[in-house]
Amino acid sequence: MTPAGYSRFFAAVLMGAASITAANAQNAQVELTSMQNPDGVYAVYITTQHGYCDKSYQWKISVSGGRVSSAGDTPMEASGQINQRGVVALAFQKMGQVATVTGRVAKGYGSGTWSSSTMQCGGSWRAMRQG
Repeated sequence: MTPAGYSRFFAAVLMGAASITAANAQNAQVELTSMQNPDGVYAVYITTQHGYCDKSYQWKISVSGGRVSSAGDTPMEASGQINQRGVVALAFQKMGQVATVTGRVAKGYGSGTWSSSTMQCGGSWRAMRQG
């Protein structure tokens, strides 16, 4: 093969490798985005670890476009968001009592902590997407 032939060969190999790498990166981005879509209805399980609140709570939230709201027969009003990276930033309110919630959600499951200065208690939470 002539030097010009080698140059064309290596250029073709590099362009092919670049195309494969770009396609793989695009597929990985699509997969990551779909894995991190937090939308759906979640069953939320709350456990009190300090303070004098009830030992456990359970209710449902709905996530649409990353925005959180209460779902079903929920005793507290939920508001806040879950971003595409799965970071949770919420508040639950009921009759002047407020609890702030932080944590992470990934692949339909979540966990984190909560605290309430108005109720003087806090603990942990876990959630599972129902649909």
